[in-house]
Amino acid sequence: MAIKDLTKVQKIVFICNGGTCSNKSGSDDNTAELRKHLTEHDLNDEVHTIRTKCMGQCDKGPIMFIHPDGIWYGGVNLELTGEIVKQHLKENIVITESVVFPEQEVSVTKNN
Repeated sequence: MAIKDLTKVQKIVFICNGGTCSNKSGSDDNTAELRKHLTEHDLNDEVHTIRTKCMGQCDKGPIMFIHPDGIWYGGVNLELTGEIVKQHLKENIVITESVVFPEQEVSVTKNN
């Protein structure tokens, strides 16, 4: 396995793979789908993914957290996973209807 150059990483996606998220909607499938879309959109260098254990948001799961944006997406399924890559990670457009925290208005600015 090749070692990733972390100096190029701009965002990190934490994917809950705790028991509840795994049981609700197959977080393993969400992880595979996320990584597939990152490859399709040539985002592997700038986006790093990390599978986690429980992130303490079981009632809102499956959960994905985007750092450094501070955005928590809940109810993540395969379709939403693709939209997170296309909209949030590629275009910096937050999918507000799927954000579970923060609940206030959110925005992301693109760093060039």
